[in-house]
Amino acid sequence: MDLQLGEPQETELNMTPMIDIVFQLIIFFLLSLKFKTIDRRIESMMPKDRGPNPAPSILEEEDKIKVKLFRRGIADRERAFTLLKIDNAAQYPLPKGWKGRLKETPDRIERYDATVAAVKRAIEDRIAAYGGITDQIVGEIVAPPPRGGSVPHGDAVAVLNAFMEAGITNVKFEGTPTPLTSSERAARAAR
Repeated sequence: MDLQLGEPQETELNMTPMIDIVFQLIIFFLLSLKFKTIDRRIESMMPKDRGPNPAPSILEEEDKIKVKLFRRGIADRERAFTLLKIDNAAQYPLPKGWKGRLKETPDRIERYDATVAAVKRAIEDRIAAYGGITDQIVGEIVAPPPRGGSVPHGDAVAVLNAFMEAGITNVKFEGTPTPLTSSERAARAAR
């Protein structure tokens, strides 16, 4: 008996149902996936007394050493210098016309370092006046506008280093506020 087979027919595999099932599985797994709570939480301490919904808060008085940085003589670059004030009492002027460590002479670098060392000693004296426990003392570096806004970055870092070398690691910065956008200026003008 001869069995005659016809010509093979071309069959197509319909992929649409399989793709639908794969996408449904992907959606199911995405929706049922749960992240660890630790991975989603970011530890941060945002100020509650500022922002769109300010809430008054009662702050505990903490021992604070505040160093203010002012830029003097901005009009004349050769005579410009940064003035450091510690708790509005002691003043320490950095060398006039400071161009940076790589462009200065050794004697001017020595004067700059001596002034920063004097700031460090003044910070250490304040620490001693507060009882010598640096964990409870907060350092604050402030560059108030308008004259503080143009303080060179290196001068602020030198003060930060003085705090760190004195043992104070909790240091806050306050500088020139972020400029307003045109829409924010218009909203303020409308008030």
